[in-house]
Amino acid sequence: MMRLSLLRAPKAPDAHADMGRHHIRYAIFPHAGPLDSRTVQTAYNFNHPMKIYSAPSSLSETSSLLNAISLDGFPSLILDCIKRGEDDEDVSRGELPKRKGKSIILRIYDSLGGTSRGTIRVNKMLDVKRVWKTNVLEDDEAELKINNGDVEIELRPFEVATYRLQL
Repeated sequence: MMRLSLLRAPKAPDAHADMGRHHIRYAIFPHAGPLDSRTVQTAYNFNHPMKIYSAPSSLSETSSLLNAISLDGFPSLILDCIKRGEDDEDVSRGELPKRKGKSIILRIYDSLGGTSRGTIRVNKMLDVKRVWKTNVLEDDEAELKINNGDVEIELRPFEVATYRLQL
């Protein structure tokens, strides 16, 4: 027997909580055995569906950038976010002290609750000079060694880790 609760609408402390129209998507994914990386990947794909956009054919540099960073290793590791550094001098909005140069932020997490090891692989076209493990605010904590564009990482159970690639 299964039960699905999609909404809880209490009257206290807010008499108007969860009122109104809601749009909810849900899926049931039958599988044999315990939770594994295939189930996590299926759920991730469901929650983040692929969107297809048309682009001019002159975007060969952009398409090569899409393959510039990859994550290998334990299948429980999920590369969740790739973005620019919030305090990079060319994109900073002024609330934070500016950091010279450009950087790329990677957010990776362990999805299954075990110690996970992996390798961040960076294409040479990015010219990464240094890699830092940071806190969630992107403050540098520990510098990591780069070996031919590869950075070895290890995450604790369910850890969400942030890495800054300094270009």
